[in-house]
Amino acid sequence: DGKITDYLPDYPKKTGDKITIHHLLTHTSGIQGYTEFPRFFQDMSRDPSTPDAFVKVFADSALLFEPGSKYTYSNSAYFLLGFMIEKITGKPYEQVLKENILTPLNMANTGYDHHSTILKKRAGAYEKEGSGFRNAPYLDMSLPYSAGSLYSTVEDLLKFGIALRSHKLLNPEFTQTVLSAKPDVHSPDYGFGFGIHGTPS
Repeated sequence: DGKITDYLPDYPKKTGDKITIHHLLTHTSGIQGYTEFPRFFQDMSRDPSTPDAFVKVFADSALLFEPGSKYTYSNSAYFLLGFMIEKITGKPYEQVLKENILTPLNMANTGYDHHSTILKKRAGAYEKEGSGFRNAPYLDMSLPYSAGSLYSTVEDLLKFGIALRSHKLLNPEFTQTVLSAKPDVHSPDYGFGFGIHGTPS
């Protein structure tokens, strides 16, 4: 229930004072996703940035709607969540992931993607074009950041799923919260970062 400005005091107060962590997690903040900005992929997506600098790209943007009133998927919201993690812990987001999730779960084939790193058997990115596919254009991984800059394998994702369901990551109460649809969210099949299909066990 904490607000953006509780953790990022320099964030614009006109919006940061009324947008909560809950809003960010459920895509009900009203913050426009930066990938929806006009010409984002043509003009911005190839240029590296730091979290502190990139937050300023969208922090002053007008909200699409009053926080909590609608659901609209927003990469900006999840970028902010990662930035908050850095401010709270004093550590890079990548390091926090390693220390709290990847290393304890032995997810050795999962990590923060850096274009310069050689990854054995890395799968390239593709996008649909007509009835076929083409190579996706280059995207600097500093921009997806905590909204999607990870690589993984099916086996590692299974480890994550098992750990979540067996409460190795979160206690039963928090697991239930994460994996339950929120009644105040206008998308009835969304929890905290998860699409909900059926009742969590």
